[in-house]
Amino acid sequence: MTILKFISKRILQIIITLILVISVSYTMMYYSPGGFMNTNTMATALAPLQGQNPVLYQQVMDQFQSRYGLNLPLWQQIMKYIWHQLTFDFGNSMQNPSLQIATQLKQALPISTLLAFGSVILSVIIGVPLGIIAALKRNTWIDYVVSTISLTGQAIPAFVLAVIMVLLFGVVFQGILPVTGWGHWRQAILPIICLSAANVGVVARYMRGSLIETMRSDFMRTAKAKGVKYWPMIFKHGVKNSLTAMITVIGPQFAFTVMGTIWVEQIFAIPALGQVMQTAFTSFDYPLAITSVFLLGSMIMIMNLLVDIIYAFIDPRVRL
Repeated sequence: MTILKFISKRILQIIITLILVISVSYTMMYYSPGGFMNTNTMATALAPLQGQNPVLYQQVMDQFQSRYGLNLPLWQQIMKYIWHQLTFDFGNSMQNPSLQIATQLKQALPISTLLAFGSVILSVIIGVPLGIIAALKRNTWIDYVVSTISLTGQAIPAFVLAVIMVLLFGVVFQGILPVTGWGHWRQAILPIICLSAANVGVVARYMRGSLIETMRSDFMRTAKAKGVKYWPMIFKHGVKNSLTAMITVIGPQFAFTVMGTIWVEQIFAIPALGQVMQTAFTSFDYPLAITSVFLLGSMIMIMNLLVDIIYAFIDPRVRL
C-alpha cells in the first residue's frame, strides 16, 4: 500500500468516526431533558425574548428552524447537522443567538492546544533522559528511584495535582507563580506541569524498556564487537532506535492529555475549551456542546493520524 493510499484510508476512517460521534451526540442531546432540538422546547426557551422583542424572537426562531430543521424527522436533522459540522459551519450559540460559535471557540481552542502540546513536549524532555538513565543503571537504586517517580506521576491524576499546586502556590508560596487566569507565559507553567506529570512517567518507563531491549539486540553486540566506543554506541545506535519506537506513545498520550486539560483548566480558571464545555452543558447550550465534543474528537484523531503518518514513513510495514 502506497503512503498516499494509507493516508487516504486513515482520513476516511476519521471522517466516518466523526460522523458517528456527531450522530450519537445529537441523538443524546435530542432526547435529553431540556433539549432544544424541536420547535416546542425552542419556543419555551426563548419565551422571555418573545415578550421583550417579538421581531427578534421570530428572527431567531426562523433562523434555528432553517438551520437545524427542527420540524424535520430526527434522521434528517442529524444529516443536516453532520453536513454543517464537517464543513465547519458551526452556526450560533443557543444562549447567545447573536454570537457565532466559531467566535467563542476562536480564543479557547488555541489555549487548550497549547497546554496539551506543551505538556507532551515537557514530558518528552524530562521522560526520555530519565528513561535512558534508568536503562543504563537498571536494577540499581537509581533505576528504582526513577521507577518510583514514574509510578507516582502516573498514580496522581492531573486534576488532583492541580489542586495541590493551587494550595502550594496560592497559599504557602504566594507570588512565585500565578494560579489563576491566562495572558502571561508564567500562567501556563503550573497547568503544563500538572498535565505532563503522568506523561513523564509513561515516557520514562517506555524509554527504559525500549532501550534495554535495543541494547540486547544483535546489531548492538556486533557494534560492540567491532570496537565502537560505549557512549557513541549507546546514543547513536541504542537511543536513536529506541526513540523511533517512542513515536507510538506520543499519539495516545496526547489524546489523554487533551481530555485532562478540560479539568485542569477549570481549576486554574483558564478561559479555554474546558470552560466553554462546562458553560455549554450547564446552560443547555447544545449546539456549542456538540461542537466542542466534535472539535475535541477531531484534535485527538488528527494527532493520531500525524503519528501514524510519521511512523509509516519510518517503518513501511505499518502501511501493509
